[in-house]
Amino acid sequence: MAVDRQILQERFQTLADAELLRLCRSAELTDDAQAIAVRELGARGLTLAQDSPAPAAADEIYLGDWVMVARYLSYTEVHLLQSCLEAAGIPALAADAHLLQTDALLGPAMRGASLKVPAACAAEARELVAAYQRGDFRLDESFDPGGR
Repeated sequence: MAVDRQILQERFQTLADAELLRLCRSAELTDDAQAIAVRELGARGLTLAQDSPAPAAADEIYLGDWVMVARYLSYTEVHLLQSCLEAAGIPALAADAHLLQTDALLGPAMRGASLKVPAACAAEARELVAAYQRGDFRLDESFDPGGR
């Protein structure tokens, strides 16, 4: 048991402050490991309450039910637009896109793949979809991806 405690102490000493705080706040450690980690925090002059917890992930914050903002028959286009929305900070989901890719003949029957966002983000997402359809994001022929 003493060897295990020594190994844990050495391991916790090598961790960065942020990682040690994250581990102490998580439920990943056994009671003994938690006690050793908290002692290491104290030795560094840190406390669990000192650093505020990281903000909740986007999927933990309820932004409303998912609503459809666009529908496409092209698997590629729905994923391209999903990426545009996510780049703008809007959580997006391409529903039925994999089914559309698997059997393209089902696309018209399913009315394509839908692009969904949380209700709180729907207005902004519709504006971005409209900008995409107008061609606001289109690259001109002189675009150089290497920036030369």
